[in-house]
Order: sequence, then C-alpha cells, then structure tokens
Amino acid sequence: MKKFILILAVFIAGLAYFYINFPFKKSDQLVLYGNVDIRQVNTAFRVSGRLLKMNFEEGDPVHQGDILATLDPQPLINAKNQAQAKVLQAAAAADNAARTNKRKQSLCQTKNASQQDCDTAQANEDIAKADLAYAHASLDVAQTALDDTTLQSPAEGVVLIRIAEPGTLLSAGVPVYTISLNKKMWVRAYIQETDLGKVKIGSEVIISTDSDRKQYHGHIGFISPTAEFTPKSIETSSLRTDLVYRLRIIIDDADDYLKQGMPVTIQVMTK
Repeated sequence: MKKFILILAVFIAGLAYFYINFPFKKSDQLVLYGNVDIRQVNTAFRVSGRLLKMNFEEGDPVHQGDILATLDPQPLINAKNQAQAKVLQAAAAADNAARTNKRKQSLCQTKNASQQDCDTAQANEDIAKADLAYAHASLDVAQTALDDTTLQSPAEGVVLIRIAEPGTLLSAGVPVYTISLNKKMWVRAYIQETDLGKVKIGSEVIISTDSDRKQYHGHIGFISPTAEFTPKSIETSSLRTDLVYRLRIIIDDADDYLKQGMPVTIQVMTK
C-alpha cells in the first residue's frame, strides 16, 4: 500500500512539473456567423430587337465568351447595308469636290477665276471630306449595333434566372439572364467592437456550412471602418441594437456547393 502511494505521489509530481514547465497552449478561437455572398450580373443587349434564340437553361454552367442569346439581326444588317451605301455616295462626292477644287485653284493662279470661286471650291471639298468621315462613323455605329445582337457571358458562372423567351421584343438594357458568378465568393459577417483587436486583414479562417459541416478555407479581406447596427436578418431581437463592424471574408477554395445567402460559421484563429 505504501509502495502504491509512493508511485502515485511521484506520478502527480511529474504531472505538476510537466504542466508548469510545458503548459498546454489552448487555441483562442473567435467564432462568427455570416452568410455567403455571390456576385450576380444581369446580362442584357445594348440594342433593341426581337429575341431570336436563348442558348442556356437555369442551372447551366457558362464560361466567359459563351453566346448566351441572339437577336434577329436582319434589321441591323439592313441598317449596315444602308450605311455602306452612304459611304460610297460620300466618297464619290468627296472625289468630285476634290477634282473641282483642283481645277478652280489652277484657274485662280492664272487669274481666270475669281478668288470667291476658289474659296467656294475649297469649302465644298472640305465639306465633302467631312461628310465622308461622318458616313464612315455611321458605318462603324451600324457594325457595332449588328455585333451587339449577340450576347456573350461576361465571366464564368451559373445561370440563375432565365428571364426572357425567344420571340420577345426587347428594349435595350432589358435583362435576359441573371448569372451567378463563380469568382469571387465571400462571406458577409459582423464582429463586435470588443473583438476587433482579435482580427486583421489577411487573418485566416475556417468556414463551415450548417448542412453537412463541409469546411472551406478563407481570409479576411475587408474590415469596415464604421460601425453599424446589427442586421435584423442574422441576429436575435435582443441584439439588433448592438453596434458591430462588417467583415468581408474571401473564400479561397469555393465550389459550386455554396449558394447565395447560405448561413455559415466562421472560426478565426487568433493569437
């Protein structure tokens, strides 16, 4: 019995020595709660026209440059042809005005034409050149409008909403698709003033979803310099009057599982 007590005393003394000289350092974790934010873009044509074709359905992935939809191009093809004809007409008028002016200037040098006639001929040539430049600019406008009958995806993402259908007469700027962009995804979270000293720009975090506890890695990309009232959508009524600071947490390894507004838990490892 005495031997057992002696062994136990030695064991306890050893634990005490180890604890004093090699203390366990617990990770000081700051836990926050927030929601996933995903950038969205409403795609629209810059010109009016009849919607000819829609190439994607809701939920389809798209890549930058993919043709999302097209308008009936025939009216704008006609406008371009008309602009090309006006260029030819203006070019012929400018060539004729240049030849006329050249003859008038020769006559002026030999005193066989009045100075007023020469000045008029020079002005006519200048006007014809300006008309030709205007015709070329109008052709460029017509070509740009024709190119705008094709709507391309501005970035990689997923079709969130298909707004219009073929046959619809659209005005310029009316959205036809809403696309959820894959990059960048972040979490909108809020922190109390008493915890501000525990975070900084670049602090690494672990982000967990509530559904299956899937984890993602991220870092704090923005800390608001001004306080605001706690958003009603994420806090209880007793905390709605508290002043907090908004955080934007960039998700470094985001995937298609994350959805707009999804609630998540954020663990910030602090020192």
